[in-house]
Amino acid sequence: MMRYVLATTGLSLLACTGTTSDAENCGGDVQVETMSLQSDRQGIVSIPLSLDSDDAVFQVVVENSGDGYVSTDGLVNPDGESILDWEDWYESHDSLTDAFYADASATTLNWPVRESDPGLSEGEWTLYASTLSDDFYYEGRRDVDVTILRRSCTGSAMKLKATIAYAGDLENDRDVVSATEAAVARWTSIYASHGIELSTEFISSDIKASLPSPSTGNAAYGTLYDEVGEGVLLVVGEDVDGASDVYGVAGGIPGPQVATEHSVVAVSWLVHAGANASFSDSEIDLYGETMAHEIGHFLGLYHPVEIGWNYWDALSDTDDCSSAKSCESALATNLMFPYPVCGNVGCTSQFDLSNAQVGVLGLNIGVR
Repeated sequence: MMRYVLATTGLSLLACTGTTSDAENCGGDVQVETMSLQSDRQGIVSIPLSLDSDDAVFQVVVENSGDGYVSTDGLVNPDGESILDWEDWYESHDSLTDAFYADASATTLNWPVRESDPGLSEGEWTLYASTLSDDFYYEGRRDVDVTILRRSCTGSAMKLKATIAYAGDLENDRDVVSATEAAVARWTSIYASHGIELSTEFISSDIKASLPSPSTGNAAYGTLYDEVGEGVLLVVGEDVDGASDVYGVAGGIPGPQVATEHSVVAVSWLVHAGANASFSDSEIDLYGETMAHEIGHFLGLYHPVEIGWNYWDALSDTDDCSSAKSCESALATNLMFPYPVCGNVGCTSQFDLSNAQVGVLGLNIGVR
């Protein structure tokens, strides 16, 4: 879920359903419900989901209110059928959602993920989550905070609200602001080409310019997201986690669209600007593509193939290539390719998305 520079080659590495069959017809107001629960003695949390007949998608965010981790285990429909089970995916070479992995204080499931996934139906669903200790053992009697977001289908076009926050007084740096605004225009154009209308707002923040990693999490991100209130939040700083080779990091695949310490995408302007800290046109394009790429992660998209060429996304229309050469040939222009493909005359523009990738974006709770 990150982009970083692969110094050895000189490249840069990019570390609804039921009632509708067309993702771009999903929209509508989001209904929000919160509750506080406790895991049982085995560390299992049973979360009730009361869905209406017109609910198209939901996102459930479960946050461990103390130390330790939390993960999503499965989903059961009103007929008692298991719709989703972590054991079917945990060791798979296809990636569907980060919700299964106990590596953060919050777990986020957006369902359905794909247009091919079982749709929603009216009635009482149950989502199962687990609480774990810092050393990854199941730990019972832990308190969790749960937020359930539900969205219906209305037939509206796909729209996404994005807030871009400057860290470390960067809003006073004219060159950074100019380059960032141009990069956001590139991001906006990429999403528009796939039917997603991006509305943007720029704000300042008191977060330090050296940004914490959203993967690790930081309380300041939760505070800032709480102020923004909805949509996706992208924070621009000088670096991410003190690294000189990380372009950007998303707070999850998908990321939580409620206030948690993982609820942002962090992007470094300085890494994009290069050694001279001055943007060329091509560097601005790459800056914008990183924004679109990392927000793509936050909305649920994986790389179509991971470095190593033996792990892929769980989508049927992205090539399951198995070598650097074949993957670059098949997927170099894909927005979610794991790294920019660069040569002596510059980098290949990355803007393509498959129909299934667009479907994942359209089913995310924030795209409406």
